Amino acid sequence: MRRILYYTLFFLLVSQFSFSQSVIHGRITNELNDEPIAGASIYFNNTASGTSSGINGEFTLPVPMFANPELIVSSVGFELIVFKVTKQEDLHKTYVFKLKAKEQMLQNVLILPDITRQKYLKIFKENFLGLTEEASESTIKNLDAVYFTQSPDDKNTLYATANTPLIIVNRLLGYRIHFDLQEFAFNEKSGFTSFYGFTRYEEMGKKKRWIKRRRGVYFGSTMHFFRSLIANRLDEESYKIFVVRTDTTKTPDGQLKMMDIAVPVTATQVLQKDSSGLNRHVAGWKNKLMVQYGFDPGPKAWLSKHVFITGNLPRGFRAYLTLSADHIEIDNNGILMNPMDILFSGYWIYEKAANLLPFDYVP
Repeated sequence: MRRILYYTLFFLLVSQFSFSQSVIHGRITNELNDEPIAGASIYFNNTASGTSSGINGEFTLPVPMFANPELIVSSVGFELIVFKVTKQEDLHKTYVFKLKAKEQMLQNVLILPDITRQKYLKIFKENFLGLTEEASESTIKNLDAVYFTQSPDDKNTLYATANTPLIIVNRLLGYRIHFDLQEFAFNEKSGFTSFYGFTRYEEMGKKKRWIKRRRGVYFGSTMHFFRSLIANRLDEESYKIFVVRTDTTKTPDGQLKMMDIAVPVTATQVLQKDSSGLNRHVAGWKNKLMVQYGFDPGPKAWLSKHVFITGNLPRGFRAYLTLSADHIEIDNNGILMNPMDILFSGYWIYEKAANLLPFDYVP
């Protein structure tokens, strides 16, 4: 009995010690005069772990349990700071984050009549939130914070950003999301959309209420795919991948014809462990990678009725991944280190911000 009690006490002490190492401490100040900034938002990107700085600019925040989380420090009127916690030693220090006043960049802002602004806001919502049922049931509470710009060199692309975090209420997944939008771009000619930013999640009530819906969104998502890829569990999770190459063939009448051919590949043929010791993986391929999923994901039923062309749709889906860089880097949690390095087409173009889950989500 004494020995069991000793082990129990030892375990509790170790647990408390581990918890103390999983907290980051800091202070937020104005770079100009070193005055503390109260009410600044401090959170780990794409998690529900967040807080605000106190009167003296100080904060304490638990660190999420996955590799290299990004700490985001933001306050209205100041430039946002991104700090990566890459080593355990980082947690033994107290940090001072000095925020720089944001420059007013209004020279390219479009002054729009109401009817044109409403049109652009509709484009923004569809291409930012997505076209799923989750998107249709989500509301951006402060849509008036979005403003549009246009590049003088590219008249076909509409850009948007916001002067404060967008507050998204996702009624079907049970999240209140604070999205620090850094850039949104939509090309009216090609239909190509890209956006990036930093996200903090808040639970809307008890998690149990949303379990089934979140599971339905997770299986078949890009997060599920990348986690399956780095774990070398594509077959077990009902994925097949193919490298799409274009070959030239002759038709019976002697004409040359370009034809796409899908060649099956394995996870180990497109992915390797990064040797830098940063707990990440490197993936690359030529042309397109086709991803085939064997089951119907949760959002597909609604899309079949409201978005897809009616008819007999095959089971599962196909999506395509095209690199905009030499390779992509994926961390140990299946998260893309730089989402702008990859272009999605096929099924996954319908799922956007309203279908994202926190990085630390596990079904």
